[in-house]
Amino acid sequence: MLPLACVVAAFQMVVFTTVAGLIRPGYDPSRNWISQLSLGPGGWLADVNLVLCGLWLLIGAAGLGHGLSHQRPSWVGVGRTAVGLAMPVGDGRATGPWGGLDRAGRWAVGLIGWCGACLMVLAGVRTDAGIGYPPGAPAAHTTVGLVHQLVAVTLGVAGVAAAALLGRAARRPYAGMVVALVMAVTFVAASVLVVLDDAGVWPGNPSGVLERVALFVGLGWIGLVGLEVTVRGGPSGSSASAPAAPNEDETAGAATEKAPAAGAR
Repeated sequence: MLPLACVVAAFQMVVFTTVAGLIRPGYDPSRNWISQLSLGPGGWLADVNLVLCGLWLLIGAAGLGHGLSHQRPSWVGVGRTAVGLAMPVGDGRATGPWGGLDRAGRWAVGLIGWCGACLMVLAGVRTDAGIGYPPGAPAAHTTVGLVHQLVAVTLGVAGVAAAALLGRAARRPYAGMVVALVMAVTFVAASVLVVLDDAGVWPGNPSGVLERVALFVGLGWIGLVGLEVTVRGGPSGSSASAPAAPNEDETAGAATEKAPAAGAR
């Protein structure tokens, strides 16, 4: 059930930031960024949201690592199309509780956990006032705000990489690449637009919308994979205890061993 924490993180982030952005006086969801909800009245609620979402991602990452390493192989057709044949021994798998994960899976789980940690740090290192929020407050550029921006960039880069690698680990490589591409384009575009807004070149541009697209798509993808892993079953489910289907080599070897025994009779 731990992977469901990823679903909770995605649902909570989308619902809270949407509702808070719509009811917060002077806040423009199309222009202002999610982290700016920590400023002004009720800002502590936004901090709690970031901490909880980060905590859910940390828990969900642990669950994904355990679930993905024990999930049942997907068979496409017959014969040698099994995932087990596509990933032979020595493909970078590790021993331990996540021993069934290949290198991409371990990196995906680690990056999801890193994203959760970044969200928690962002709650403690608040952003600066600017681009029209809080209303009437002068734009500021402090060291704390700079640290916030650097952590946010780290979160964005890690999220893009996690989306792509999670697709490989969940055997949905093309879906993972599409999600990563959408996140990368919207995050870069939002970052450029917010700089133009802050500089007065293009005030009021929709950088907030693009930031939300990047974050919501990424969290939604992680939550979707977490839901799928939970539904398909982890190590305690029937899929984990189901015996693997024998491949052609094993069948042929068994037949060869039986032949001499039959002749001896």
